[in-house]
Amino acid sequence: MAFTVRDFEDLTRLLDKHPEWLEALRQRLFTKELLQSPKTLRGLSTRVGKVEKSLEGLNQAVHALVESVTALAEAQRRHYEEFVALRQETDRRFAELAEAQRRTEERVGRLEEAVAALAEAQRRHYEEFVALRQEFLAYRQETDRRFAELAEAQRRHYEEFAAHRQEFLAYRQETERRFAELAEAQQRTERELLKLIRNQDLLQSTLDRFAQIIGPVVEERLIPALRAWLESQGGTPLGPVVSMTLDGIGEVDGALPVRWPDGREGWILVSVKAKVWPRSIEDLAKDILRNPRARAALRDKGVSDLVWPIVFGLTIDDRAPQTAEHEKIGLLSSQQGMIVPPVPWSLEKGNNLSDA
Repeated sequence: MAFTVRDFEDLTRLLDKHPEWLEALRQRLFTKELLQSPKTLRGLSTRVGKVEKSLEGLNQAVHALVESVTALAEAQRRHYEEFVALRQETDRRFAELAEAQRRTEERVGRLEEAVAALAEAQRRHYEEFVALRQEFLAYRQETDRRFAELAEAQRRHYEEFAAHRQEFLAYRQETERRFAELAEAQQRTERELLKLIRNQDLLQSTLDRFAQIIGPVVEERLIPALRAWLESQGGTPLGPVVSMTLDGIGEVDGALPVRWPDGREGWILVSVKAKVWPRSIEDLAKDILRNPRARAALRDKGVSDLVWPIVFGLTIDDRAPQTAEHEKIGLLSSQQGMIVPPVPWSLEKGNNLSDA
């Protein structure tokens, strides 16, 4: 059996416990010459030191070997665990591969069924194609026959067209003659229209001259009738009766600022007509009182709320009073006085106060 470091350590401890054994060990280890020779003793001491160094190196080597064996065992354990994990992963992948193979076999089965169905469908399509081809041949034969009939009919139609061409030419000649007569009639109509337009212009010019004559006459009748009514109501005129032109929008024939007995101030606006028709009253309401541009033009000329609108005339249509009451506009006659009293209107809002 080999002498180990552990044995040497055990021997050292025994010698420490039994010093008497040390001499006996010396007698056994050293010869008489060695005991007697200092030189030999020194050499032996040197050799013992070397042995001790060797034992220390051996001890370090043993420790390194133990550490290597421990590391090797740990690596072996890890390799085993990795092997177990690898085997489990391999088993799982083999299971997935088997499942994929099963699905593939099912798909192949379905594909084979689909191929068989496709082959059957192709067979049916071929049979249908054969039947369709027979039908096409019959249809083409019938089409050729119809084309022949159409060509014959086209030939007959051409002959008929040639026969009727002369009739068409004669009809076109007659039509052109009628159009010429119509053009001549149109020219005569245009000449008559030109005469009518000139006559209408002459009539309008006459009416304008008549208006220039009758207008001042009617307006002259307005002032005494208006002042008489205003005096009967206790109103006071604050200025003269004037006419106002609203820049192409319209015209107010008479405008008079007034103060009433209750202290209110405002304006009387009058539209003068030789004869008052219902339309005369409606035009004053629409073109002046409800027209934002006309109201703005009146305000620019200094007319302010409130206003009392009146239509004045020498004669009155029988429907005019009803329209005046409906529109809330006064109706004044030169001979009969105020037939329908006016209602105050708001020039700002464009409505009469009875609607508020």
